Amino acid sequence: MGTARSIALLLWAQLLSLVGSQPPLLTMDPPWTPQFVGQNVKLTCGEPSVSSSSTWYTNGQWWKKTPSNHLHVELSGKGKYSFQCQTQGSELSPAVHLTASYDWLALQVPTRAVLEGDSLSLRCSAWKDKKLSQVKFFHDGKLLQDSRGDELLLSPAEQQHSGSYHCSAYVHFFSTGLKASAQIDLVVQELFSVPELSLQGPQEPPEGSALTLLCSTRGNALRPHVSLQHLFYQDGRLVGGPQSAPQHRVPALLPSHSGSYSCQVQTETGSVRKRSAPITVTVRRIPVAGVSLHSDPPDAQVLLGDRVLLSCAVAEGSGPLSFSWHRQNRTGALGSGPLYELQAAQLGDDDRYHCTASNGISTASSPQLRLAVTLPVSNASIAVLGTEVGAELERTAGEELNLSCRVGEGTGPVGFVWLRDGQELSRGPTWHLGVLGPQHAGTYQCVAANSLGTRRVFEARSPEVLLVVTRQGWGRRRAQVLAAGLPASLLVLLAVAAALARHFWRRRRGGESHKRGAAGSDARGTTWGQRGDNGAPPGTLTASSPLPAAASKRQHRDPAAPPGPSSPPILSTEPSEPDYINVPPRTPSAEDVLYCTVTITEHRGGASPRGPSAPQEAAVTYADLRGMQHPSDSYENLPHQ
Repeated sequence: MGTARSIALLLWAQLLSLVGSQPPLLTMDPPWTPQFVGQNVKLTCGEPSVSSSSTWYTNGQWWKKTPSNHLHVELSGKGKYSFQCQTQGSELSPAVHLTASYDWLALQVPTRAVLEGDSLSLRCSAWKDKKLSQVKFFHDGKLLQDSRGDELLLSPAEQQHSGSYHCSAYVHFFSTGLKASAQIDLVVQELFSVPELSLQGPQEPPEGSALTLLCSTRGNALRPHVSLQHLFYQDGRLVGGPQSAPQHRVPALLPSHSGSYSCQVQTETGSVRKRSAPITVTVRRIPVAGVSLHSDPPDAQVLLGDRVLLSCAVAEGSGPLSFSWHRQNRTGALGSGPLYELQAAQLGDDDRYHCTASNGISTASSPQLRLAVTLPVSNASIAVLGTEVGAELERTAGEELNLSCRVGEGTGPVGFVWLRDGQELSRGPTWHLGVLGPQHAGTYQCVAANSLGTRRVFEARSPEVLLVVTRQGWGRRRAQVLAAGLPASLLVLLAVAAALARHFWRRRRGGESHKRGAAGSDARGTTWGQRGDNGAPPGTLTASSPLPAAASKRQHRDPAAPPGPSSPPILSTEPSEPDYINVPPRTPSAEDVLYCTVTITEHRGGASPRGPSAPQEAAVTYADLRGMQHPSDSYENLPHQ
């Protein structure tokens, strides 16, 4: 746009300059030269209808000044004359050359300058207009065959008409004779110069850039107001004009714009036409570069069944462009065009994708884009050794236990969180609990989760599993005791005894210093003891093992491992009164748990048994007495009823 404006301003300035310096046009009537001696001619300076004072010059010298722009001149002698004129404020007019002749025959040409496109007429005249016959015209010594009578018409005039002319004819005067005129030189001037075509930019412009063609020509100062038309051709085919503007613009070049360009300048009537020399323009294609792949949704992470739209874009590269789609784990193209759509993404569509763009001379590919198809996790469960467990899982202290979390379905990566009594304790698909102790008892649950990028998170919680940790062999012993018919009343009695013992012990311990003592045992093999927060039984204790607590807080208070095995109880065949040993005093604590150990000795039938059986493994009964923290409380063992 700026270039076109500059060109227009330059042409307008040139036009104004021509108008400001335009000289008057000097004409002569009759407008022929040579003239015969004794003839009169009329000179007019400028426009005939405008009368103004004029100054006249002959042969380059000042001649006279007249109040009007008209002057009559009589040719009084043989010779050459040159006339010029000037009006007020103007420059000198172009000269009009006139020759006065005494010859019998003269070839007359226009006195004014002959320009291309003019109507040119040549006359063969005799002195005092005598009659002529058999008139012939010659150009550069060659006879012209297209003459008619005593006048030769050359219209429109062309530069090739320039040259030396003369005529011959029979002049009928007192006697008839063949005469030949003198030769006269005729010059046909350019109306405008041959145009020149130029490019604003390189001859090998890149595809997509703009192309501006400028057709330049120079006009003749004798005809400053001639209206010219411009035409532009590509490979001989008209692509612009006719138009008055001397430029032609192609806003965006394509490969089809390559070719040979030329321009033509002509008059409005087409009488004068001139064409420039051709210029070859080669449109250069830009190599494909900067291929990028975009997705909707932007992160290319979708749920199973969602719609996915992939689009391919090119930063550089001239067209026409072709596109193809590919994925990493499949041979062959998936499709063509700048877009690739999956109406409902499936798990099998999870892969890396890329697109390729080509313009026929170069090819480039985009970086790979991972399309992730997510299936939310579901059906989480807890398993041991690959077998799903039920609502309750019973294990013996001292065993090793590993829990694994499984999901029924769901795409990875899947994260796992382990909860015990609602509190997070571990992460990962497997929880290695190690060697079991009472502290491991509780309610377990695993939470599996996967996500859809950063937008959504999906969770699946397993059913809760209650882990019960029993003392080694207690499960088997409990079955044996029940099979032996141990009365339920004895179990109740033991529980009451434990509660009273704790109460008694706490009363006894109130005023004493912190000491560790040994726990006593009765003849029936019942052992009492107290456990502190450090997990080790105070004093000397027999084999005992606390049962796991139900609440999470209790689990943290339980010892890390069960107490060590007790000494075998002393067995007797004679009934005896039980011995009572109080628990050594210690400053009471809210976290203390009282427990006792019961050892059962079997006697085989009758009043006089043959001997006691081997003592069975001790069982532990706990009694948790909350709130009884008075220093004056005391506890004691209860005899067997």
